Amino acid sequence: MPASTTGDDIDDEEFIVDIDGIQAHGVGAADITKLKSNGYYTVASVHAATRKTLLKIKGFSEVKVEKVKEAIAKCQVRPTGPVLQR
Repeated sequence: MPASTTGDDIDDEEFIVDIDGIQAHGVGAADITKLKSNGYYTVASVHAATRKTLLKIKGFSEVKVEKVKEAIAKCQVRPTGPVLQR
């Protein structure tokens, strides 16, 4: 019997985006290193972090946190297919 391909069979690794990708959106390598040294290795982990938490990283100002958050938004994987509205 052939294996079925449903939405549940999607490989999770397709949705894991490494934090290095935000460098293409204007975030410097030094800032990416700071994020990694504070435990943020994926776009999703930074997206989930609050601005207040990111401000605790040494050298991160409100302006820098906003720039990082904007870069993260550009890098996030978006599902393909139809958008269902209620």
